[in-house]
Amino acid sequence: SKQTYDFQIYSIVRYFHLCMENNPNMIDSLFTPRRCVIQTTNIGEMVRERRREFLHRGSWHKFKGYAYAQMGKIRSKTNSSNERRAADIEKHGFDTKFAYHVIRLLGEVEQILVEGDLDLERNREQLKSIRRGEWTLDEIERYFMDKEKDLERVYLESTLPHGPDEPKVRRLLLD
Repeated sequence: SKQTYDFQIYSIVRYFHLCMENNPNMIDSLFTPRRCVIQTTNIGEMVRERRREFLHRGSWHKFKGYAYAQMGKIRSKTNSSNERRAADIEKHGFDTKFAYHVIRLLGEVEQILVEGDLDLERNREQLKSIRRGEWTLDEIERYFMDKEKDLERVYLESTLPHGPDEPKVRRLLLD
């Protein structure tokens, strides 16, 4: 069977910049579970070992922005040209993949703010249940609003630095 791959190539400088901004996709790539990493280099390992140095309280703004964008897509009830997703919307009344991302993003940023770390598999069962359509749109909306309020408090209480430690990240890049 013919496989297609979804990938993007970045210069290491651009990649570091996006990680330093706490772009959710880039942060996820740094915290990918070891067993899911197919190939790496010594440089890749050095960056993974020091991945927590990229985390800061500004992650809340980035992750919240992404979650809001996903909620906007859910609320606009857009039809999908993807057959499977169109069927999903027809069956559940909303795109469960967008809902999955909303809840995933909020869970991830909570871990970052509270623990200064990220386990991408922690909420796996909860997220699978969303993808299976076991949550209603009302439940997604309520969870989003409640979690957002809670995370505003968590953000204020977080012991992470307010923004990235640019000199430390620059040193890592040069190393």
